[in-house]
Order: sequence, then C-alpha cells, then structure tokens
Amino acid sequence: MITTNNHKGLVWLDLHSPTDDEISGIVKRYSLNPLVGEELKSISGTTRVSFNKDYTLIVLTLPVRVRKDNVYEIVDRELDVVIGKNFLITSRFEVIDQLEYFSKIFETNAVLDKNIKIDHPGHLFYYIVKRIYNGLYQDLENIRDSLRVAESHIFNGDEKGMVEVLSNLSRELIDFKQTVHAHHDIWSEIHAHAEKSSMFGPDFQNYTHAVKEEALRINELIINSRELLTDLRETNDSLLNTKQNEIIKVLTLVSFIFYPLTFVASVFTIPGIRVPLTNVSYGWWTIVLIMVGISVGIWFYFKRKGWIS
Repeated sequence: MITTNNHKGLVWLDLHSPTDDEISGIVKRYSLNPLVGEELKSISGTTRVSFNKDYTLIVLTLPVRVRKDNVYEIVDRELDVVIGKNFLITSRFEVIDQLEYFSKIFETNAVLDKNIKIDHPGHLFYYIVKRIYNGLYQDLENIRDSLRVAESHIFNGDEKGMVEVLSNLSRELIDFKQTVHAHHDIWSEIHAHAEKSSMFGPDFQNYTHAVKEEALRINELIINSRELLTDLRETNDSLLNTKQNEIIKVLTLVSFIFYPLTFVASVFTIPGIRVPLTNVSYGWWTIVLIMVGISVGIWFYFKRKGWIS
C-alpha cells in the first residue's frame, strides 16, 4: 500500500508492505538503482546508509517495546528511507506507531500549523526521525519507571519476586542497546556527507547534527538505565542473600539445640540393666525436665553471645 503526501512540490511516498509492482513503478519513476528497489521490498535487519549522487538510502532498525503474554519485550522494526531532491520514500512491513502518527498529522496539515519548516525532503526526514526517536525515548522512560517500581518492591521485602522482573528488564535494555548501537555512527556519516553535499544547502547540517544528538541522548539513557539496573540487582541480591543467611542461621541454631536432646533421649533408650530413671515413677518427667533445662541453657548461651536477636 502506498500513501502519497504532497507539500510545496515535495512528495512523500509512505509504503506499507509494498508489492513488487509498486516497487517497480517507484524505481522507474525516480530512476533508482534496482538494488534500492530490492531493499525497499525486503527486511535486511542491518542499520546502514548508502549515498548516491541524486539520493540517499538509509536503513534504520528500530527497537520497539511491545507487550506479549503480560511481559514486555523488545522487537525490531525496520524502516527504509530514500531521500531525493524533491521526494522522500519510507518503507516498512510492520507497524511503527510514531510514523503512523506523524503520517496522519502531516496528511491533515496539523504539523504545518506549528510553524515547522519543511522546505525540502531533508527537513521532513528530520521531523520523522525526531518523532520516532521520541517514541524510543518514551519506551526507555517506561523501562526506567519499571525499574523505580521494582526498587520500591525490593525495599518492601519482595526481593525474591524481583529477581525475574529485573532479569526481564535487563533483557529489554540489552536488546535495545544492540539495536540502536549503530545509529550514532550512521548519523555521523550522514552529517559528514551533508557538509560535502549541496543537495539541501548548508543549513541541513544543523538538522543532521540534531539527529545525531538525539541518538546520543538515547544511548546515554540506555547507559544510565543499565547502571540503575546493576545497582538494583546488586542490592536485591545482597538483601536476598542476607535473608537466606538468616534462615540458614535459624535452622542451624534450632538443629544445634535439638542435637543434645536427641543425645539425651538416645542415652535413656539404650538397652541395659538398671538404666537410671527408667524404672521409677517420676523418671519420665525427670528426663523431660533435664531436656528442657538443657534447651533453655543453650538458648540463653546463644542469646548472650548475640547469635539470637
């Protein structure tokens, strides 16, 4: 499907799951290299940029946070972009919410009512990428919010339940980082090329620099989120280990208290002649009192040593 938008002689073709015939028509209309057509109708999964005399091909792999089976995960969405002198082509096979939103407001001219400068496809490309990056930034902020919620649960005693939560958030951040790590290098290449190219004029360098800064901002947020996650995981593990050590200490002390009682009971059950206290009427109670006295004595000894709080 192709959605066509026109503005001041600028044509934006937004392709969603394009057919071979649609791609062929676009390649002929704008004299594109057939390899560009192949890129527009397939998913390569690699972020890269390719410069041509009359146009530039940019392939962006975008991390998108989606909810599946009550758990969030990061999935990759590819956006292919061709920027020409007076046209812009975007192509994707899966929904990218921020692009869909920008397409709707551009189609209704809502974006143009905000005094946004769109004099050539480079400007339009900048605002599309900015909108998409705002979406990525919001996803990362949502992950940080989840980390803050996990922090409150950790300090409220739910260390065990947070182990899986922190593991899932760690996987999200790792997947996010793997997908966007190449973006900064791509924008550096585009910025360097903009300095040499005269296609959109010298002011376009400011826009490419701004996009590069947006990519840097996202990378910094990923780094900060991972540092927070590491601190929370270390704290959670420390509290969990402390709790487990306390449980083990209690079980050890209980076992140590009952070992002497087991020994006393075993002594009086040894088959033999004239075993003390076994043949008298008060013998059973005497043995019980001895065992209770030993238990209380051991307990007070542990209390004095500070082993029992």
